Amino acid sequence: MKIETRASGKIFFSGEYMALEGGRAITLSTPQSAKVSITESKEPDNLFFSSMSDQVYPFRIDENMRLIWLEEDPKHLGGILKESIKQFDKGFSGRSISIDTSEFFYEQRKIGIGSSSAVSVAITKALNQLFDLRLTSESMINHARQIHNKSQDSNGSGFDIITSLMEVRSLACRILDNGAYDYEQIGIPETINILVVVNDEYVETSEMIERYEAAKNKYNDYFTKHAPKMKHELELLYESILKSDNESIFQYLAEYNKSLVDMNNVFNLGIFNNHLQLIKLAKDEGVFYKPSGSGGGDIGIVICDDKLKIDKFCNKLNAKGIAFFDI
Repeated sequence: MKIETRASGKIFFSGEYMALEGGRAITLSTPQSAKVSITESKEPDNLFFSSMSDQVYPFRIDENMRLIWLEEDPKHLGGILKESIKQFDKGFSGRSISIDTSEFFYEQRKIGIGSSSAVSVAITKALNQLFDLRLTSESMINHARQIHNKSQDSNGSGFDIITSLMEVRSLACRILDNGAYDYEQIGIPETINILVVVNDEYVETSEMIERYEAAKNKYNDYFTKHAPKMKHELELLYESILKSDNESIFQYLAEYNKSLVDMNNVFNLGIFNNHLQLIKLAKDEGVFYKPSGSGGGDIGIVICDDKLKIDKFCNKLNAKGIAFFDI
């Protein structure tokens, strides 16, 4: 018996922060994936292999469905496994579980493209098969989101979970007033090239969201007027993508980004910190660049429908030793 599952990473094309307010975000799946495998073991105890430490950790599950590490605690990936067992509330023994997130690292540094979400989805898929539960997509999303939120002590939009589970190039996602998810596959024109640029800095998403929530309360009058404007711009962007209208896509993407800059300046969030050099480089080469996700560093995306310009920009990135990949 061998179970193998995988789940992709994700980036935000648009909709950062407004995703938390019912705005329609566009997310993209990445070529990088988290991999989970479950096999039978000849050992009486369960074994867990973590790619992050390249070590094996024996564990048991007690009668209360709590994971007990018999030696060292593997921390990060082990915490996700621990929450997974608690979420499914089912035990097992004599199994070997492997979690591999090596594709989410560049030069031994983690890339901020949703590795924890991808692991939460991949392990949900694997345990669903192990216990033969035949969960619906909605149940899979709910299980994986609970696992991710509790293991990471976060409360994001959940769109990273949906993107990792669906594994299509692009999705339009929003949270409805009743808390349910509305998501659909959406086709960004193939003529639009999208690059993910790996920055040298990293800021925890939970830290950025805490700043955002505090600033919303402090500048409530501003936010009450500004948020509807940003959400409207996201709807116009969504409609432009449905029409495959490149000109309008770039127009409304730029307008949304301008509103994000304005909110960032008022809220003093630091979304564009550590991106200024890349913003200038992109502007000089006539391509569009923006931070992706909560910002503050880590990754940005370049969007352009001119092959010559994007190739020239890539040459500049290579000359500066800046990593990037197609999406």
